[in-house]
Amino acid sequence: MKDFLLRKFEIEHNSIQTLIRSIEEQEAVVPELSIKGICHIINVHHIWNCRLRNHLPESNEWDVFSLHYLEKLNTQNFQETFDYLEKQDIVSTLTYQSEQFGAIERTVADLLFHLLQHSAYHRGQIVLNMKSNGLNYPSHGLVQLAE
Repeated sequence: MKDFLLRKFEIEHNSIQTLIRSIEEQEAVVPELSIKGICHIINVHHIWNCRLRNHLPESNEWDVFSLHYLEKLNTQNFQETFDYLEKQDIVSTLTYQSEQFGAIERTVADLLFHLLQHSAYHRGQIVLNMKSNGLNYPSHGLVQLAE
């Protein structure tokens, strides 16, 4: 399972980097919703990395950053997750606080898989938003990314 997650996070990192570059290339015309969405993906990944390491996050879910920081932040998130996966037991449990549901306990593997799904969901929204506005957008087919 660890190898599976490591590979999926590598693919996700590359997908986000490609999406960030596409947004940067069209920055002047990219809708605000797409910029907020990509920042949200990066913020949530950072927040989960902090929960896993029992640190306080430096950003909130919907903070917006300048586009030129996003590739660096995305790579930092990826590296922290990669390091965590290589060193920690993913079947261990983590208890965290949810504003909606209170205290929740889940395995690290479940939380990391959820993080991947969260990112893919919002990447899809961003691509749809860009496509709907007549902008160029990257393809994120798994076959293309896995090569």
